[in-house]
Amino acid sequence: MSATLLGLLALLVIAGAAALWFRLALAVRLPKNRSGFIFVWVGGTLLGIAALSQGAGWVGGIPAGLAVLVGAFLLITAAIGPQQVAADAVAVGEPLRDFSAPDENGEIIGLASTAGRPVLLKFFRGHW
Repeated sequence: MSATLLGLLALLVIAGAAALWFRLALAVRLPKNRSGFIFVWVGGTLLGIAALSQGAGWVGGIPAGLAVLVGAFLLITAAIGPQQVAADAVAVGEPLRDFSAPDENGEIIGLASTAGRPVLLKFFRGHW
């Protein structure tokens, strides 16, 4: 296989897997076992590296370089960002359990006290 085709194939593999990943993420349906995605990202990244090492030129080199950059980015973010879900976590679509928290005025309010009224809950994930 020529280096140009290898570079184009690498980008196609990475782009397809990334598109499926983000589609599942938007639908909140990411699989618990993500090893299939990791395998495809590693494969696409290695295809891009192989294309670059064989001298793919501009037509194959640009897609190969993009495949390597995007594949490496996805692999790094998967490695540093695993989120563990607690066994008792609320599932998507499940009713929220009662809890208490301070409101915007610092007063403690319970979720049960808002029954029958529209409520907007905002949760912020801290990055520290």
